Amino acid sequence: MYHSNAGMARPYQALKARGAKIIAVDPRETVTTQAADIHLKLLPGTDGALALSMAQVIIEEGLYDKEFVETYVYGFEEYQAYVNQFPPEKAEKITGVDKELIREAARMYASNGPAGIMFSASPVVHNINGMQNYRAVMCLIALTGNYDIPGGNPSRPGPVSPCNEYGKVKRLDTIEAIGEKDFPAWFDLPCEEAQCTRIADYILKEEPYPLKAVVGFGLNHRMWPEPEHFQKALKALDFYVNVDLFFSDSSKMADLVLPAASSFERDVVLNGRGGMFFLSEKAIEPIGEAKNDIEIMIGMLRAMQLHDEALEHGYEKYMEYILESSGVTLEELRAHPEGVKGRVIIPPAFKRYEKEGFHTPSGKVEFVSQILERYKDIHGYSGLPEYRDFREVSGMDREAYPLILNTGSRKPQLFHARTYRVPWLAGLEKATLVEIHPEDAKKYGIADGDMVRVSSPVGSICGIAAVYLNSQPGIVHVYHGNAKGEANDLIDRNYLDPISGFPGYKSYFCKIEKEKGEVKA
Repeated sequence: MYHSNAGMARPYQALKARGAKIIAVDPRETVTTQAADIHLKLLPGTDGALALSMAQVIIEEGLYDKEFVETYVYGFEEYQAYVNQFPPEKAEKITGVDKELIREAARMYASNGPAGIMFSASPVVHNINGMQNYRAVMCLIALTGNYDIPGGNPSRPGPVSPCNEYGKVKRLDTIEAIGEKDFPAWFDLPCEEAQCTRIADYILKEEPYPLKAVVGFGLNHRMWPEPEHFQKALKALDFYVNVDLFFSDSSKMADLVLPAASSFERDVVLNGRGGMFFLSEKAIEPIGEAKNDIEIMIGMLRAMQLHDEALEHGYEKYMEYILESSGVTLEELRAHPEGVKGRVIIPPAFKRYEKEGFHTPSGKVEFVSQILERYKDIHGYSGLPEYRDFREVSGMDREAYPLILNTGSRKPQLFHARTYRVPWLAGLEKATLVEIHPEDAKKYGIADGDMVRVSSPVGSICGIAAVYLNSQPGIVHVYHGNAKGEANDLIDRNYLDPISGFPGYKSYFCKIEKEKGEVKA
């Protein structure tokens, strides 16, 4: 069937051939977990408890880097006291992972250095405690002294050019940013973006001020929880523009649709590994009135009489702007299709923190975040990587919705706009695939291939039951993006991480029942 990160199996096998030990943390069995030495098959959303338990073992057995911790970590004593609440025996009950396997993984990670943690970010953060789960995992890197060392987690793994395709992101500090009141810590962290998870509510309630127009570039309302709610908000706008390659569902409700040029219809400057630059030249002229995204932005900028140094002089100058800091010219790239190495290169460097410190209020790795502590009284944030179990804090009626809903994996034919319009790909499945454990299938009288209905407190979809042993009992997995049954229809739009605002896509609640009738294509 379809497995996540299938393309990583070969590199993983190559690492194993060199003697590397691999620990895979994944609620599901995939090609990559099959290549791992240890597979920690945890319940979705419990990554934080697992990481805290591994830290407890590492500290208790004296496997942590004492010198690094003493010199470069802030709040270790509080952290140590907190992780002592998560021995493997307790973590086993929370995560479903055997306590001895947790110990084995902790020892393997801490004793086989250098060791790196490779993040697949969204599975960790797309939970209602995702931010703290992520922090708990990050603390393991500092605890073992694997920051900025060869084979660890380097801040800059290779030679790069200082160029930036987007220039400097600008935010109007004179007015309240979208999401700032609900998620204030977001704006104290090094991120210049708004927090738009609740933008539909902001539009409909006119908070913190009326939003009259939206310009979307490839905007897909189905990416939000309860997508019909976002659809309602878009329809309420005075003016809504969508720029897209195809006439998508989100484009159908737009007042104006601007056709975007594909990568085959535009010149693009690419920044590759090792400080190399390339010019990908267009293969054909844009069809009809299509323009690339940057040209559309330039046109809007001029029409609104706004100024931006990267955009105000046209697309050719924009590409030159990108290249300026590298010392490479656009003319050189046109003359050398094989690529040109930048003349201004930032070489790889390790242990930069010895001279620069860390970009935190304390200048250290903060096991107790001073930024989060600022909002402890008003918002209830904890500076520690606190584990809040989604099953306990959600207030969900578990008798009515006894199963954990895990969503988000994507299949090639459902991934964005590249292939979803290809008829034979779209026809591979008559309906959305719903993965359930054999124990749950037996409990609910469901056979492989049966039509089932998955229901949550906010919606329901129909799909085809796929009975697998690839996760723990009690979990239902639904692939994201299938128009025949969209997983996001099942996710409550208010089921959010209180710090980041990210939705709890990976650990919500549902029930499943056999659906009467035949599967309809």
